[in-house]
Amino acid sequence: MVRKVYCLYCQVFIILVQNILQKKKMINLVVSNTKDGYQYDTQSIKDLCELVLKDSIYESISLNIIFCDDHHLSTLKAKYFNEDVLTDVLAFPIQNDTILESEIYISYDRALANSKEFNVSMNNELVRLIVHGLLHLLGYRDNNQKSKQIMFDKQEAIVENCNIRIV
Repeated sequence: MVRKVYCLYCQVFIILVQNILQKKKMINLVVSNTKDGYQYDTQSIKDLCELVLKDSIYESISLNIIFCDDHHLSTLKAKYFNEDVLTDVLAFPIQNDTILESEIYISYDRALANSKEFNVSMNNELVRLIVHGLLHLLGYRDNNQKSKQIMFDKQEAIVENCNIRIV
């Protein structure tokens, strides 16, 4: 039984204990962008992250999701993967047995182009790219055809059953 208390520190502690007892993930999320004009709802992105990561092994999760342009993302791709190609999402995890810290970069330009090319809404494409980045953090890979198909199937199952509005 939890009593109502009015001490701010006690309330925070009680919420933490309730989250642990309910096995809720402690997700710290920061969403930012490298230029003005990108639209998104931060709470909806957090809801999506919680949905995808709810069964993960991590007790504590800190995510930085950064919306950027094609140039910024292709520069990162060249620097860290030695590939000079356009890409839509990159995930950089730092993890141990119980803690996950990560940056996920998403090209807003690619998301817009993909949404037009595949005839889906911008919301649908942003959800897809966030899910894709999160699946990489959970260990899914897309570096060969078999692993790519497994990851794609998981990604599309989540996207199809997701009713979250990001934009």
